[in-house]
Amino acid sequence: MIGTTEDTKSRTRMPGSRRALAGAAVLAASGLAGCSGLLDVQNPNSLVQDDLNSPAAAAALANGALSTVARGFGEIILLHGTAADELKFTGSRDAWVQIQEGDLRDPANEFSDAAWPFVVEGRWMADEAIRLLSTFDAEGTLTNRNLLARAQLYAAIIYTQIADTWEDFVISDRTNTAGPVGSENMLGLYDQAIGRLDSALEIVRISGNASLEAAILAQRARTRHARAVRSLITPAGTTPANPLVNDPGAVSDAQAALAMVGADWQYRFTYSASTISNNWGAWVNERLELRPSDLYVIPTANDKQVQSVSLQDPIDGVPDPALVAIITEAVAARQYGPITVVSARELRLILAEAALAAQDETGFGQQINLLRSADGLSDWTGQIPARQMLQHARTTGLYMTGRRLNDHYRFGTTSALWNPNAAAAQRPGTLFPIAEIERTSNCFIQGTC
Repeated sequence: MIGTTEDTKSRTRMPGSRRALAGAAVLAASGLAGCSGLLDVQNPNSLVQDDLNSPAAAAALANGALSTVARGFGEIILLHGTAADELKFTGSRDAWVQIQEGDLRDPANEFSDAAWPFVVEGRWMADEAIRLLSTFDAEGTLTNRNLLARAQLYAAIIYTQIADTWEDFVISDRTNTAGPVGSENMLGLYDQAIGRLDSALEIVRISGNASLEAAILAQRARTRHARAVRSLITPAGTTPANPLVNDPGAVSDAQAALAMVGADWQYRFTYSASTISNNWGAWVNERLELRPSDLYVIPTANDKQVQSVSLQDPIDGVPDPALVAIITEAVAARQYGPITVVSARELRLILAEAALAAQDETGFGQQINLLRSADGLSDWTGQIPARQMLQHARTTGLYMTGRRLNDHYRFGTTSALWNPNAAAAQRPGTLFPIAEIERTSNCFIQGTC
């Protein structure tokens, strides 16, 4: 379940293996604890807060933020794919059915409740890393400022995904409980993410770390676009008359990032046997509780796995190459499938949508056809409506990245698996509630503070 490395694919790989919060402690210990004799043995996992207050723990803090964010991110993607039409229940745990059918408002659902601690841990660890690394930086003891920029990027990633997935959230600090943010204030989480990315950019432009700068710019484009999407479906309850986004900041960032990366670039969380698995792979490929839904694939005879990808390109009538690549890689990777955080493909889609929103079908076609050409497909020249082409490209190219549910809501589409009376079908914009585990322990929610 725990994310371990990040992959910026052109193919460019960010260096090193990152471990989870416990791993951060191990890394910190290796730099801080010593022994004076053979019998002077210390448990490297036995650390106190003071150990992490040392600049020697800087790399461990950034790495721990990455790992816990990657783990929480995987939990989010699993919930999201089930709530949208990307995954179909095929197993024995009925709480998946509740999510699959669009009944998202139950805080006690087994799986949304179980995911909550991992998500909040990732959010907290990223913010804690920023707090400590910023202190070292201000004191002049942070020897590698890119570590702080990385932590700011990780925080922005998890804040963005939280804002995309929850109707309300709680930002607490360990034992210092806070009240809910408030559903009316959830757009502010995107603003916090953008602020962290702004700070990260200042650092990397001084350090000259171009690969990290590209990732930060790409994530800022993605966050700005996501904020505009959520604003279209907030408050929940109606489908927007105009679902298209043309955010100038997102467009500028997408253009800047694309100028720095290759056509197949991806910023991803990757997982491996030397660390631990991604929960998406564990539930889909190993436990066989879920599989890609019938919209996307033809299942095996036992209805548990993927026989072939079936969703066709609407122009060439072949299985969509982008989707084939995503699903094939995920199936082969078993429990270690990577998760794409942001990609050159998504940046092109942001630019294509902005052009379409501005009624510039020529500009839209240019962006879409760059993607289609890279996939070996014929150009779009108006064979189907431009908005239909955009929706298809997002459905296939952004599969299992956490975008589909809010695309359902803004474009007025539904999952074939939703119960027509469920909240997702009846109340466009419905997202997950604060989980029961938080509700029963948070005195602000309980009214006992």
